[in-house]
Amino acid sequence: MIPRILYTTVMATLEDVARFLGLSKRAVRTRVSALGETLDAYLSRGTRNRLIFEGEAVAILRRLEELREREGLPIQEAAERLKWELSYTEHPPGVYIVLQSDVESSVLKEVILELCEERDHWRDYAKALQSVLPATLKWLTNISPPVPSDRRLN
Repeated sequence: MIPRILYTTVMATLEDVARFLGLSKRAVRTRVSALGETLDAYLSRGTRNRLIFEGEAVAILRRLEELREREGLPIQEAAERLKWELSYTEHPPGVYIVLQSDVESSVLKEVILELCEERDHWRDYAKALQSVLPATLKWLTNISPPVPSDRRLN
């Protein structure tokens, strides 16, 4: 998510933004166009009608590039996703489960116990397989912990 910092004094030209993002000026214009009115409040025109970006606009464009690079989204999809992110400043819609700390710890303990049981099941299964190994593969028994209390692979 974009950090909520005021960038009132930072101003950049199209060339500056293109250099910062490692893009061509045309690519920056394409991204500005895809974001539409999302950037309007952070854009202005300077001398000779040059496009001027406030710091918030640069941060938004940087986030757009992060979405594109990390998730492989086309520009338009990344722009839509970013608009969605910006429209839900506190929490995006969805299901949230808030647990009190004492409840949370008991749930975590249950999950840990289940995982330990599953680990023990697979350990027993591996031991059963080891017992039927041919003599040429008996060396494989030396790479597993001999007892459940051995913490190397727990």
